[in-house]
Amino acid sequence: MIRWFRHQKLIHQIAVVILAGFCISFLLSFYLLSAEKSERLSRLSASGAVQRVISVVSILSQTPVALHPAMIQASNSSDLHLSVSADPRIQVTRPVSSEATILLNRLEAAGIPEAYLNFIPQARPEQPVAEGHYGMMAGGRNKEFRNRRMRFVATMDGSVRLPEGGWLNFSSGVSPEITHWSASVLITLSLVMAGTVLICLLIIRHALKPVRALEKAAEAFATHKSVTPVSTDCPQDLYPTVQAFNEMQTRLTEYISDRTRLLAAISHDLRTPLTSLRLRLEFIEESEDKQQMLRTLTVMENMLQATMRFARDDGEPEPRCPTEVDTLMQTIVDEYAEKQITIAYQPGGLGVWSVPPLSLRRMTENLVNNAVQYGGRDCRISLQIRQETHHLAVTVADTGPGIDAAKFDDVMKPFTRLNPARDTQDSSVGLGLSITRSLAIAHGGELRLAGNQPHGLVATFTVSAG
Repeated sequence: MIRWFRHQKLIHQIAVVILAGFCISFLLSFYLLSAEKSERLSRLSASGAVQRVISVVSILSQTPVALHPAMIQASNSSDLHLSVSADPRIQVTRPVSSEATILLNRLEAAGIPEAYLNFIPQARPEQPVAEGHYGMMAGGRNKEFRNRRMRFVATMDGSVRLPEGGWLNFSSGVSPEITHWSASVLITLSLVMAGTVLICLLIIRHALKPVRALEKAAEAFATHKSVTPVSTDCPQDLYPTVQAFNEMQTRLTEYISDRTRLLAAISHDLRTPLTSLRLRLEFIEESEDKQQMLRTLTVMENMLQATMRFARDDGEPEPRCPTEVDTLMQTIVDEYAEKQITIAYQPGGLGVWSVPPLSLRRMTENLVNNAVQYGGRDCRISLQIRQETHHLAVTVADTGPGIDAAKFDDVMKPFTRLNPARDTQDSSVGLGLSITRSLAIAHGGELRLAGNQPHGLVATFTVSAG
């Protein structure tokens, strides 16, 4: 899971981290505020209940005993339940705290010296008012009625001695609706959190624009070898990276240009002495040595021409134009048929594509020539074109000896020949696959090699559409 997350887009990773942080912060804040709210409500409820109990005791002391039940019933409310019994329901104060001491002192100051309070650490449900009143009046059935549901959340129970004897038992609490967060508050907090996350993402997205520009420039340079300077108007942390990338583009372009010019110049300059040698050989008497030297000069000239073509193609990509690719492939197949080379080809019905026609022809012929040259007499060659997403794919397959899969990368390097014992009489300089790969990359594609079954080679190059 962590490995998958690390490979996602940077903006998505930051968004998940920010969202998780806000959610954790929101839940912790909500929990702390809820706890503080409950504690404040409990203290307020307990303080109010004690004050009302003092008032009830004062009234009871001034009224006949026969009226006490009616007075008790009239004093019951949605957050305070009262009852009178012979024995105290609460017989010890717990827990002993500063708050309990303050309330007991208030009771004592009001003329109630004997009182016991029980603070409920976790709010528990109580019973309705009427049931609470009659239940408490039942004395011995206190345990039964305390387990019934009331209309408030109890926070404190207590018992105080009445002046004329007996005990006044009370249970105070708060309404459940008060303890809950309102929907409007929750919706507002959620909207604030969502808005904050959205603003953060927009700021981060704007800050990451130079990274996306860097990505596009790198892709353009790798595909078309075109220099696209990236704006240095970016965060300070990214400035050195952007500046280094721009310098790298310039230096690599200069290096490739110098290498190409040097290669072309050497190849061109060598043509003059080769021409002079050929002229001198024409004045030598006919012999086997003369024919051998002429053949060697021909091979060298072919090698120089191949090198010059490689340098030219590496420096100046061919422009695109609308091309009927099926017709182009059929023309190539017909030209090889005139040379007594059979190629199995089935038109793909792809219609007109915007491609570089000469480069497409040259790449196809390079792959076919390799199959013809190294496939052997019984080699069967097939040609196929198809569409791969937004690319045109051309595949040339043969049933020759093939190439070891471990050497696929090596054979696509310039001037690489896998057979060290091969001499130069075949005029091969190891540029066929290199030229094909360079042309494919220059036009937004690639060159792929794979083994054929049961033997042989499958070479596929792609060219982007448009």
